[in-house]
Amino acid sequence: MQIFQDALSPTTTDVFKKHYADNKDDDSINQINSHNIDIRTMMLPGTEAFAEVRKLCLKHFPDTEDNQIYANYQRQTKPTFMHVDEYGKNRKQKTWTIIIPMHTDERLGVVLFKEIFNGNEDLREMIQTFAYDTSVKKSNVSQQITLDHTPFNYKKENDYLVDYLELDGILKYKIGDYVLFDTNQLHCSSNFKVYEEYEYKDLVQIHIGTSGTGGYNPYSLKS
Repeated sequence: MQIFQDALSPTTTDVFKKHYADNKDDDSINQINSHNIDIRTMMLPGTEAFAEVRKLCLKHFPDTEDNQIYANYQRQTKPTFMHVDEYGKNRKQKTWTIIIPMHTDERLGVVLFKEIFNGNEDLREMIQTFAYDTSVKKSNVSQQITLDHTPFNYKKENDYLVDYLELDGILKYKIGDYVLFDTNQLHCSSNFKVYEEYEYKDLVQIHIGTSGTGGYNPYSLKS
């Protein structure tokens, strides 16, 4: 995981915001998340937004082809639960994710852990079999940022699983910053819904590399 601060120009973030404003009602490029937590407005090749995404991807991975880039603008109405990105399931080579906040509020964040899973079914198995009584807490991340939507031990009040995991870092929401991490790395958002002023929050999500299903067709609207 790497966090890059003040790394994106206002021009780039403005391009992303304009892309959303211009396309948020276009059903041909909008996709509802399968867990009904966000709507994703795709950034397709040939658009100004994709050109900005491509420049960012090439900065980190110079050999990236356009068909190895998946990008969207997300408007989230619910916090993201603990998960790994299925883009990296059954991959034959490393794949990567970039998350870019679209507003500034350091109460909000993306929390990343060092644990790696092939897919979310493996994560679910770990959660179901996790032994709190024989495990040791490794951080107090649940006290640093609001994570009350993540799994916790019902035998102990507010004893959250996240505190027993290997914390890698927290990206606080700030325009111009972004985080780059292994797609199969465990992560979640903070619970922004505890703050009354938030009906939603916005971010840009990018996947880089060839997925385990054979790659990403930018016109298929598959994540």
